[in-house]
Amino acid sequence: MDYDDEIRNLPIYKAAMNNDWDAVVHIFDMQPDKLDAKLTYWWETPLHIAIGTNSSHGFVNRMIERIVETDGEKLRAKSLWGNTALHYAAKVGNTKDAKLLVAKDPGIAQMVNRDGHTALKLAAKYGRLETLWYLLEVTKDEIGEDGTSLFAAVSGADLVTLTLTAGFCDVALYLVRTYPDLVTQKDREGQTALQVLATKPHVFPSGNPLQFYQHLIYRCIPMNLEKTSNRQLASFVSKCIVLIAPCGKDMYNMKLSHIQTLTLVERMCSIVIGKGSHDLAWNVLGTAVSTAVKTGIYELIKVCVETYPDIVWYEDDGLYLFLSAIRYRQEKVFNLVYEMTRHKVFAATDNPNGDNPLHIAGRLSPLPRLKTVSGAALQMQRELQWFKEVEKHVEPLYKDALNKDRKTPRAVFTEEHKDLLQEGEAWMKDTSSSSTVVGALVVTMAFAAAFTAPGGNNSYGLPLLLKNKTFLLFIVSDAIALFASTTSVLMFLAILTSRYAEEDFFYALPKRMMIALVSLFLSLAATMIAFSATLALLLRDEIPWIAAPVTLCASVPVTLFAMLQFPLLVELVYSTYGPSIFKKKMSA
Repeated sequence: MDYDDEIRNLPIYKAAMNNDWDAVVHIFDMQPDKLDAKLTYWWETPLHIAIGTNSSHGFVNRMIERIVETDGEKLRAKSLWGNTALHYAAKVGNTKDAKLLVAKDPGIAQMVNRDGHTALKLAAKYGRLETLWYLLEVTKDEIGEDGTSLFAAVSGADLVTLTLTAGFCDVALYLVRTYPDLVTQKDREGQTALQVLATKPHVFPSGNPLQFYQHLIYRCIPMNLEKTSNRQLASFVSKCIVLIAPCGKDMYNMKLSHIQTLTLVERMCSIVIGKGSHDLAWNVLGTAVSTAVKTGIYELIKVCVETYPDIVWYEDDGLYLFLSAIRYRQEKVFNLVYEMTRHKVFAATDNPNGDNPLHIAGRLSPLPRLKTVSGAALQMQRELQWFKEVEKHVEPLYKDALNKDRKTPRAVFTEEHKDLLQEGEAWMKDTSSSSTVVGALVVTMAFAAAFTAPGGNNSYGLPLLLKNKTFLLFIVSDAIALFASTTSVLMFLAILTSRYAEEDFFYALPKRMMIALVSLFLSLAATMIAFSATLALLLRDEIPWIAAPVTLCASVPVTLFAMLQFPLLVELVYSTYGPSIFKKKMSA
């Protein structure tokens, strides 16, 4: 190729970019060979450029008509990487021009680029849903140059996994229903569709944590009811929710997607088990389960185990399913497997490294799971919760058993968590030190205020405003501020003088921190009330309306403190006193 032609063909390039057919029509009249001229270093033709803009539709229309009139084969002109103009349309989601191309040359949909990708697969790869559905309609299931169909073997598996990677579970469900053999095929990366799906937690309910109100809306949206009358009722209720709730449409689409995903998993497992081959089921379901346990997709694991219960013994890196749930700190998977297996045999299972389940629980959580809890202190608490939960289910002799490094589970826990222990101690001390200063200041102010009553005292030392209700509010608020601030200081001092043993992070230290924070908040709130009451008493004659603005201003620091500290307090309370993350329903 003469790359100087790029300069000479620059007017065509600009016209294709700007949808300006009139600027270059005379060039094509005089030089028809320019219709497929290579305008760029990547051998892109005017049709490639115009379609790639996804806006030069008029130029594309006229260009296609001119090419068909002169030489229809030029519609199939390829770039350096073997991409046709239809490949470009698939990349950018240009469905409008894709329809024009296929209408003139239906066979262009079957063409592959140098990577073996059809335009259909590129639409899936780049997440172009509308174009993907259209190309599914026009791409034929016929034998290609490599002797296989585009919807079979590696090529077909590629299509399904690319679709799942893009999050289009509805398209994948259509493909699996139409071409069921794709479920057991591996793509060019050596992965099955079920294994790829196991890496996508966001397409499952467990991967989409909802706020309380969102959860209510989600549960109220009825779907997939069997009877026709119920379907009509469900449709009506769903439409009402979508109209009434601001986020109703999003919730509806999310729930629909989740139902499609779960249906897809069930269909895939049914197809696999229907093959009647243990080796096939072991490979396809096992790899999916071992991947899902790392991402925490318990819904997929549940369907796989229900379909083929023996899959719980699939081994990945020396770990069975139950042990993997412990290693990767997936409590939902842990609970699920414990409930579904109906026995405790896993608790007495070693791995090849000589670690029993308690050794595995004693090792530090993977960083992504550790970071799901904020703060080193609460992270240490969560690690202790895991260790103690697993300890409940192992045989007594396993609690002091030695692994290949001659270490007990507790020794493993101590060694693995020594840095986290130091971080938790530092966080507790820093928080307590700074908060103690604030609490001490409140103690000082509240104590002094008790002996300097607003309005002064009479000759007997009694406050002049003793019978005033606002004065009573001042006295009560000041007393609460003094008692609460003293309590907070004492609790923070107790934290500072703690021994900071591992067990302290399980209950004692979080409890003290909760009491200290609540007390500090009460003392600040009471101090602001006492201050507001004092101003109202002193200025009630000169400025009668002073109470409202003063109270409003006083609420600002209290509100700020609550906003800044409340999330931490909630997490402390929930983690320490809230429902356990281990919710096993079966009895021992």
